[in-house]
Amino acid sequence: MQKTITTLIPQYGELNRICKDWIVSHTFSFEKQKFTVDFYSEWNDITAFEQAILELVLHTPPEPCTLLLKSLKKEVREYTRLYEAYSLPHDEVIMRVCNQYADSYKEAIREKMEVVNRLRKPMNEANNRYDSIGYREHTPEEEKLAEREYERCKAEYEKEKAQLDHLYEQQTLLRKEARQYMKNHCDDIYLLSVHFMGILTKYVPDEESKPNEADEQNRTDSQPETDTATASATATTARLPEYFSMKLLSLIHEVCVGEQFEEISAPDFYANMNLQPCNCKLKTKPREKIRVCYLIFLMSEKLPKQDRDKWKAGILELLDIDDSYYKSKYKEPVSGFPSDSNQNFAKEMEHIFR
Repeated sequence: MQKTITTLIPQYGELNRICKDWIVSHTFSFEKQKFTVDFYSEWNDITAFEQAILELVLHTPPEPCTLLLKSLKKEVREYTRLYEAYSLPHDEVIMRVCNQYADSYKEAIREKMEVVNRLRKPMNEANNRYDSIGYREHTPEEEKLAEREYERCKAEYEKEKAQLDHLYEQQTLLRKEARQYMKNHCDDIYLLSVHFMGILTKYVPDEESKPNEADEQNRTDSQPETDTATASATATTARLPEYFSMKLLSLIHEVCVGEQFEEISAPDFYANMNLQPCNCKLKTKPREKIRVCYLIFLMSEKLPKQDRDKWKAGILELLDIDDSYYKSKYKEPVSGFPSDSNQNFAKEMEHIFR
């Protein structure tokens, strides 16, 4: 599995170079977008990533193993830094480069179409002369000459027409490819990187988090009780559970933010939904509380029984939704005669939670 990790390190490096190119000069291309989408598609399985790390640790000598993990950690940290500090390519940029790529043959097709249209007229005229020669007196030489002229015009036309057809075929392929790469995965890769950092820190702790034993003892002996309590609280916060995966929350974020919830970034949405500390509070939009209740119900059903009530109580408190209101409304989008908006929302949720 070492080969997998050694493949990931330069790919993360390339991803960071793409981000820096955008930050510095606002240069972006379809090839860069394609690399970004392929990167996310290849590495978005967090469980497989940790399995790869374990394989590396178990089957690689300590020194090269540590070197590889530190190198990977450096690249992952760099992406999270760039994401948090700068604005990475947004949806409009990605749509523009994809559409430009899809239309790469547009000008060539236009020029070739002009050539084909120009050759069609002399070919039709030559064909008419050749067809009409039989209706008047003519010599064999005249007939052969008319036939040769028609064949020449036809061959020239068909050659250019074949090239035009080939350009159309290439354009169809490019447009199909472009549609596959129109998704913006910057937020997704950031959340993925946060998970990766958590996993990597288990195997290669940060240097600043590894004081020597003497320093640790001195700090423990001299540390006031209030500091100890604060440290304990911080450690407890760091161990907050992840109720829902990045993959599920990314889908919900894409559908619901701006509709059921006020605008919020994907990382902040992830933190709120997992009841983790966050500076930006998730807020329900006006007249969307019933649909949010239905979403909470669907999400709670994904949790183990021991976590369900705790998470539900936490998210209702976060969103300022009374428990009695939730219990009376959460099934409304799929009960009785739901409105069109409720029906559409229920269908979208079915697609996500099926």
